[in-house]
Amino acid sequence: MMRLTQKEEEMLAGRMGGAVKLAMEALVQMGEGLGVERLIATEGSHLGNVDLLRNCTGYTGIVKKFLDWGAQVRIPTSVNPYPADPRNPESPPLPEVFRGPNPLEEDYRKLGVIPNWTCTPYLYGNTPRFGQHLSWEESSAVLYVNSVIGARANREPILMDLISAIAGRTLYTGLHLDENRKGEIFCRVTAKHLQPDDFAVLGYYLGKVCGTQIPVIDGIQEKVSTAALHKMGAAAASTGAVAMFHIPGVTPEAPTIEQAFGGRKPPTPVEIDDRVLEKIKEEMSSQGAAGPVDIVGVGCPHYTYEEVFSVAKLLKGRKVHPGVQLWICTHDGVIELARQSGIAQAIKEAGGRLFSGCLYCLHCVEPYSGMRLMSDSGKLCYYRPAIYGSPRECLEAAIRGRV
Repeated sequence: MMRLTQKEEEMLAGRMGGAVKLAMEALVQMGEGLGVERLIATEGSHLGNVDLLRNCTGYTGIVKKFLDWGAQVRIPTSVNPYPADPRNPESPPLPEVFRGPNPLEEDYRKLGVIPNWTCTPYLYGNTPRFGQHLSWEESSAVLYVNSVIGARANREPILMDLISAIAGRTLYTGLHLDENRKGEIFCRVTAKHLQPDDFAVLGYYLGKVCGTQIPVIDGIQEKVSTAALHKMGAAAASTGAVAMFHIPGVTPEAPTIEQAFGGRKPPTPVEIDDRVLEKIKEEMSSQGAAGPVDIVGVGCPHYTYEEVFSVAKLLKGRKVHPGVQLWICTHDGVIELARQSGIAQAIKEAGGRLFSGCLYCLHCVEPYSGMRLMSDSGKLCYYRPAIYGSPRECLEAAIRGRV
């Protein structure tokens, strides 16, 4: 039997309402089935994609049932992006599968979910602190908050995030425990000139090598950017199931290699040199590295303001090829800053589209699924045939109309 606190017993008994009781019943049943001893209070949740779930009657029915019982989220809870952005005229035309009203949007509003529609909630609207326990979906976000911020989260399945948000509790297991957050595999980067553009490639390889293991990564400069870290993490969480990494001197739980391994002697390292990165770049370009392109898509995970600013600089005085669609995805906060600073208008005049959306979801359905795509996203290049390129290479291809 799972051990519950007095407050949790009261929640399970329905003294805090029917919705909390229902959520607690689900948590206790799952915990007992997995052999988890207890629950832990959570301080944040992040929900999966609203448009992908709107036609899943099982999921939407459960959400309606919670609302019928008067459910409200008890902790800060954010939500993943739309595949496209129906509120933004710059968004590409919506494929048939995503057209029409979306009742989940209103349901989430009633639940009290933060309407930030982003896969990088840690940068906008739902920013955890070191040591906080979370219940999050979105594999790239889970990896980032574990590794870079030092919060604690597992890769939650659909519904666990919502149930935890309503109960304010999650299962005390996995990466919530100190002993499960130590390094398990040693990776040494020996590439001579590791550039910010290489981090998606590095993450792509890390996922393949590490699987579910926690890597300790040596050889990365201490001034590595937020954008580089979240690109690396998104790729590693896609090609593998990496949910946490340590970079000595960068990530908060790993001041040294020895501490990252919990005092244990580091194992023989996996060497990652220039030849490895070049080979992986070729693998990421499964649609071939030459020829025309139909779509250039960047922003998976969502671009930061600095990345959008860089796009605008590279586009200055130039035009996107008339046969190419250039899509730049980011969250609403960056879009508003870009509007105020004039960057959004400059991108539009150059022929680009700046919108809040999910490139992976949009690119994988007709009519876009059959088009030749180029991207700087390791995540996208794993899940869909594409051509990989650095941000600069992607924008050059968008302007020339070909790689």
